[in-house]
Amino acid sequence: MARLLLLVTVVGVLALPAALSAASRSDGTLSVKRGKGQIKVKLHGTVIGSMAYGSVRIRDLTPFDGQAAQFRHCRLRPVNLSTDLCTGKKLSFRALDGGYVVTTKGSGTFLSAVGRGTATLDGAGDGTTPTGVMSLDGGPYQPIPVDPTTYLLGTTTPGK
Repeated sequence: MARLLLLVTVVGVLALPAALSAASRSDGTLSVKRGKGQIKVKLHGTVIGSMAYGSVRIRDLTPFDGQAAQFRHCRLRPVNLSTDLCTGKKLSFRALDGGYVVTTKGSGTFLSAVGRGTATLDGAGDGTTPTGVMSLDGGPYQPIPVDPTTYLLGTTTPGK
């Protein structure tokens, strides 16, 4: 009887971590085309993009991990140790494999993000002018909302 109780206890202890990991968070995706307005992505993952005109501010949440954000074709100004601001026309940027807060303001924004976190989109306009389109997790493209709207990147899925 004692052996049976010990066996059941050991199986239960070993099964608990497996059950907890069965519901895991997977990476989410965000794709923006021809965006106009402000987009703020806070995630652990990767963000790449370009803009016709405007600014992008990238805050590195882990500044000493060896993964620095990169910028092209812009006036770059360090704001502090972990934040850079890039302004200009036809600029591009990328923040790879780390924790970042990426904020774009402007027009002609093309952005792709993969990871876990949040994205807040606020299209510039009054609802009658195009603000660009966005897609979450590979879904269909839809207009960028005119009012600030926050989305979750990365969903809890049943075990794989």
